[in-house]
Formats: sequence, structure tokens, C-alpha cells
Amino acid sequence: MDEFAAPDPHDAAPAFECLPLRGLAATIVCGAVALFVLREAAALVTPILVSILAAYALESVVEIGMRCRLPRAAAVVVTYALVATVITGGARLAKRQVVAFLEDLPATIAALESAVFGRDATRRPQAAHNDAIQSLQRAATNIEATVNAVAPAAHSGLRLTIDEPFDVRTYLIDAWNRVVNTGAQMIVIAVLTFVLLLGGDRIKWKLIKMAGPRFEERILTIDVLRAIDRQIQRYLVARLGISSIVAGATAAAMWGVGVRQPVVLGAITGVLNVLPFVGPAFGVAVCAVVAFVQFHTAAATLLAGGAATLVAALEGNLITPWLTGRAGELNTVAVYVSILFWGWMWEMWGLLLAVPLMIAIKAAADHIAPLQPLGELLGR
Repeated sequence: MDEFAAPDPHDAAPAFECLPLRGLAATIVCGAVALFVLREAAALVTPILVSILAAYALESVVEIGMRCRLPRAAAVVVTYALVATVITGGARLAKRQVVAFLEDLPATIAALESAVFGRDATRRPQAAHNDAIQSLQRAATNIEATVNAVAPAAHSGLRLTIDEPFDVRTYLIDAWNRVVNTGAQMIVIAVLTFVLLLGGDRIKWKLIKMAGPRFEERILTIDVLRAIDRQIQRYLVARLGISSIVAGATAAAMWGVGVRQPVVLGAITGVLNVLPFVGPAFGVAVCAVVAFVQFHTAAATLLAGGAATLVAALEGNLITPWLTGRAGELNTVAVYVSILFWGWMWEMWGLLLAVPLMIAIKAAADHIAPLQPLGELLGR
């Protein structure tokens, strides 16, 4: 019986050991390049993805119109008219809040000075001919003077010197430029969403045809698209339910505190709640500021802010993880990590798209054999 020959220690290492390293290096490089491209192309990619998400959200309304025997084009136009009506009504309500805030701003600054210095410094709004920018400039000057007076004069030898005063006009110009850029993106999103709704399932059928000539490949593509549709629709329904719960709970809490127009504040917090982390924080700040402007007392401000914080905490730690996880079949860790990652990638748009993107990735991974370990990692 022949014996196996002992391996020669001088023989070269097998060549196949280098292949995994090369493949891993190529994967890392390709992934880094893809992340760089996605981050740099945010102005192009995010409007497209937001438009697709908006088309998913409005498709059910369009289907209702088609069930009423409207042509698809007419159903899309009616849907856009309804959305425009809702946005216009919300803008008018928000405008009332802003006008009331500006009118009460001098009295609010006076109450702040009175609370700090213990003297009666009640101010009334200036003459009506003064514009809003001048009122904001006076308020900024008063706040700066109050803060400088409260700050200890000589705890140490260090002094903070401000060379240029705060200019509200410059700040508003910068804010206006950001608003214009965001408005341009919203117009692009609205037009692209309209086109997607008009097209219906045409793009999906094109993707099915592009999958390949084999029947199995087309069936796999159909299964993936159906899974993505089903889970994203469930997520959107859950998101609507969460925002409605937050709006109702916040409105009830503000009504209990005695804040004016609690329904408007509830609607604002419900809309802001669409953005994870950032939106609830802004909602709490809005409730606290409105309460301080109305009551001019720290107790009422803390009570309103605490009530809004309690609602946000219950929503963020109980309601959202439970409903989002069940709707998108994602575990809580995957939801939080996706929000952090896509928020870092695309900032505000990333926060909005984080969970839908991970839902789509999870749905595709569950049906594609090489990606099933990723689907198992993201699943509940």
C-alpha cells in the first residue's frame, strides 16, 4: 500500500489562499466608493427616493379614486388637489402661530427681564408700522443685553468680546436661502411623484422584463417587488398611526395645561414626528416656547414641556419600536442603526428614508439566496 508523501516545506503556499483576501479587499473598496458616491450625490439621489416613497404613500388614495370610476390621470389630479388643500390649511394655521408669537415677543422679553432682575419691565408691542424683522432685531438686542447682565462679570480674568452685534437680517437671509433650496427640492419631488403616479406599474413591469429571459428570474423579481410593496405599505400605515397617536396625545396634554390652540400644536408635533429623533425634540421645544409666550411663567413652561416630553418618550421608546418593527419585520437594533447611518449620510432626508430603505433591503434579502444571512440579521 502506497504511503502519502510528506509535504515539502519549501513548496509555495497554495494560490487559493490569496483569493479571499483579494475578494474582501475589492468588496471593501467598492463599498467605500459606493458610500462616497451616495453621500456626494445626495442632491440627486434623495429627491428620487423621497418621490418613490411619496408615490407609495399616495397610491392608495389614487386607487380609491379609480374605484370611483375615475381615469388614473384624473385620480392623480384629485389626489394632488387634496394634498394641496391640506398643505394650504396647515400653512395658514402655522402662520397664525407665528404671527401670535411675534406679537407676544416684546411682552415675553419683558417677562424674562422681570423674572431675572425682579423688576417690572412690562413692554407692549411697538407701533404697528414696525415690521417683523425690526421686532426680531429688537428682541435679539434685548435678549443679548439680558444675558450679558446676568452673566458674572468677573469670575476669572477672561472676558468674552463680541466684535459684531447679532444681525437678524443676515441670519434670516441665510435661512431664506436654505428655504429656497429646500423648496426647489420639494418642487422636484412633487413633479417626479406626479409622474410616478401617472405611470402606475409600468416601471415595475419594466424591471420584471429586465430581470432576464428565464421564468425563474422573473418570478423572483415579482416576489421581491411584492414583498417590498407590502412591507412599505404596512410601514406607512404604522407611521400614520404613530403620528396620529402623538398628535392626539399632545393636543390633549396641551389642552390640560391650558395652552391656546392645542389641536394646532398637536398637528405640528404629529407632522414633526415623521423625522426620528429630531422631530420629537423640535415638537417639545415648540410646545415649551408657545407655553412660555402665553403664560410668561417658568412653571407653565416646564409643565407644557414636560407633558410633551412624556408623550415623545412613550412614543419613541414603546410605540414606534413596536409598531415599526412589526410593520417592517425589523428588529429594534436595525431600526436605530439605520436611522443613525442614513441620517449621517443624508441628514434630514436620511432620517426620513432610513427605515423604508432598510425595509426594502430586508424584503429583497429574504428572497435572494446569497443575501438571506443579511435578512436574518435585520429580522425580528
